Amino acid sequence: MKKAVPFLISSVITATIMTSLSLFINDPFQAKGTLVSGLIAAIVIATIPIYDIDKWPLKKRSLVHFLVMLITVLPLLFYSGWFSPLITVGVFLLFGLVGWTIGFIINKFQK
Repeated sequence: MKKAVPFLISSVITATIMTSLSLFINDPFQAKGTLVSGLIAAIVIATIPIYDIDKWPLKKRSLVHFLVMLITVLPLLFYSGWFSPLITVGVFLLFGLVGWTIGFIINKFQK
């Protein structure tokens, strides 16, 4: 299992930079978008080590990751106001499925 600390540090740095940037943007919609993007990126970075828990089967790692995304990223997407609620759920599921599939394929070819 890779160390989680570098991912957590990267996550905090990402969130700090993007939050700081959002404070200096005059357009409220742009500032909100920058903040939400930064928080989503930070959460995704922080959760990468879930897939390095070799004791857990892939199904459990995937479920835990999905649940973390569900309670963190999905509300941020709703808050962003980028899409209607139905489209927000669709975008969340589509990006999750595509991201998981790409990660799965890359992982298979690396071993």
